[in-house]
Amino acid sequence: MTEEHLNEKIRVLVVDDSGLMRRQVTGILDRDPHIEVVGGAEDGEHALKLVDELRPDVVTLDVEMPKMNGITALKHIMVKHAVPVIMISALTQEGSKICFDALRFGAVDVVAKPSRLETESLNAQGTDIITKVKRAAAIRTGRLRYVRMSEDEGAQPVNSNQPAGADSRFIGMGAGTGGYFSLLRIVPALGKSFDDVLIVVLNVAPRFIAPFVSYLQAYSTIPVKNLPGIAVPKKGTCYFCAGDDGLVLDRADNGSLRLRMEGPGSGSEGQGAIDRLLESMVDVVGDRAVGIVMTGEGGDGAEGMAKIRDVGGTTIVQDINNCVDPSMPLATLEKGPVGIMVPDFKMVDFLVSSGTPS
Repeated sequence: MTEEHLNEKIRVLVVDDSGLMRRQVTGILDRDPHIEVVGGAEDGEHALKLVDELRPDVVTLDVEMPKMNGITALKHIMVKHAVPVIMISALTQEGSKICFDALRFGAVDVVAKPSRLETESLNAQGTDIITKVKRAAAIRTGRLRYVRMSEDEGAQPVNSNQPAGADSRFIGMGAGTGGYFSLLRIVPALGKSFDDVLIVVLNVAPRFIAPFVSYLQAYSTIPVKNLPGIAVPKKGTCYFCAGDDGLVLDRADNGSLRLRMEGPGSGSEGQGAIDRLLESMVDVVGDRAVGIVMTGEGGDGAEGMAKIRDVGGTTIVQDINNCVDPSMPLATLEKGPVGIMVPDFKMVDFLVSSGTPS
C-alpha cells in the first residue's frame, strides 16, 4: 500500500457462492484490526459489479461458482481493475493445475479453503489467509497482469542440445514465496534466441517441482527440465530444483561442467540452497555467473550474490515493490549494491540480452 494509506484498513471483498464460507472467511479477516470486509458476492458476475462499486484493496475469490466461475471473473478483474486477488478454493491446492492457472491469469496467491478440522489447524489456516491478504494489499497493481500464453508447438531452440561451455552465461535464480507467480511471467517468455543456462532454485517442497515444470513445459519455447541427480547443462535450457535438493555447479573428473544434487544439509552450517548454488557458480565460472534473487521469505541468496558481485559477475534482484514477499531481495541489498533491480515482467529483457545490465 502507498505511504499515505499505511494507517488505513485494508478493504476486502469476499466472493464465494456459499454463504457459510463467506461468513467464515469474513470472520477470519475480522480478527485483524487492519482489515475490513466491505462486501460479499455469491458469484463472479456479482463480484465484478461490487469491485466496480466498492473499489476494494483485495478480493478473495472462489473458483467454482454459478453464472460466472472464479477463473473467468479473475480474467475480467485483471483487465478492468487489476485489483490484487487471492483465490480461496478447495481446487487451488499448491501444485494443482487450477492453482497455476489462477496465478497465470493474475491471482497474487492461492489458499486452500478453510476446513472444519481441529481448532489448531483452522487457526493456522486463518493466519495464512490474513498474512496473504496483507501481502497482496502491499503489491503495486503494476505487477498484476493476465499472462497470455499459448501452448508451445514443441519446436526446440537451435542451441538446446549443445553442452554449455566457456561462451555461456550461467544464470542462477532463487525464489520462494510468490515465486510461482513471477516465474510464470519469465520462463514462458524466453524465446528460441535464449542461449544461456538458467538454473532455478525454488524454495518449495520437492513434490511441487515436477507439476510446476510440467505446467511450464506446455507453454515454454525453451526446454524446461526437472533436474535429475546429475545433468550436463545444455545451452538455451531452464533447469528447476527444490531448495532441499542442494544443487551445485561443478566439474566432472574429465573437466566437463555438470549440475549435481548434493541433497539437504550438505552445505556449510546455515547455508541456504540459493547461496550454495550461486557460490558454486562463482567457483566454476567466475564472472560469467549471473545471480538473480526473486521474491521470497528469509535471506537465502544474499551471501551468494555478494560473492558474484566480488568477482565481477552480474547481480539482479526483483523490484521489492513487485514482490509478494520482498525479504530475500532486501537481504541481498543489505549486503551491498546490485547491478539492477527490475520487476518480474521486465526480467526477460535482461535474460535474453547478450550483454549485462549496467
